[in-house]
Amino acid sequence: MRLLKANEIEVKVKQVKQNGLVALLYKTARTDMDVLDEEFGANNWQCEYEEIKGNMYCKIGVWEQTKGQWVWKQDCGIESREDGEGNEKKGEASDAFKRAGFKWGIGRELYTAPFIWISSDYVEIKQFGQKYTCNEKFSVSKIEYNDNREIIALEIVNGKGKTVYTFGTKTPLKTEKPTPKKADKQIEDLVGDEIPFVAPATARPDDWMSVNAFRGEMERCTTLANISEILNSQKGNPNINELIPLASARKAEILNDLQMEA
Repeated sequence: MRLLKANEIEVKVKQVKQNGLVALLYKTARTDMDVLDEEFGANNWQCEYEEIKGNMYCKIGVWEQTKGQWVWKQDCGIESREDGEGNEKKGEASDAFKRAGFKWGIGRELYTAPFIWISSDYVEIKQFGQKYTCNEKFSVSKIEYNDNREIIALEIVNGKGKTVYTFGTKTPLKTEKPTPKKADKQIEDLVGDEIPFVAPATARPDDWMSVNAFRGEMERCTTLANISEILNSQKGNPNINELIPLASARKAEILNDLQMEA
């Protein structure tokens, strides 16, 4: 099964925070249909639905010419949230179809997508009470894969075509570089009261990390205090503008995990 093209992949906002948002990559049922038509021919595949113990299942059958029979692959869908128009079951059927498509290998490479954190430096985030929202639309403008069908490069743009996220590219995003005072304030806002903020004199150049080294440290962090301690040690680092979003993303992950465990 061929790999999905950039214009066949959708971007969905999963979670919005004050300092940025988490996004996910997904495919639509229409994309599955187009790929099935292309790979097997419009008359050589079919799908059927059945409800098993209250759950909607979809199976996709492909005609195997050499065996002279249909080959089926099946999976279960998840019901959509209530929208007031009774489309929950429709969403469940669509989800079941897409999951069955994954069984055939359509879009399976999306499971190798990186954690997508889009900083508030590149998107407009609004606050309503205790909640944050972002009404911008995003799309994939570039995607590359390796021989193992894994995503190795990704670029996401907003509705105006401006790049808001890159992965696996050496070209940095263009943004206004914050002054040292602004960067220090961002660090203070991020670490909060987890540990006392480190004074400038204690943040030594010998402790400064490269972006890749800092990313590795963030992946190993398991508590907010870990993040705060490491980020504080990077005050004055010339790479601080790139380190702050990584720390923000890891903090969002840990907070999300804690909320799920609660």
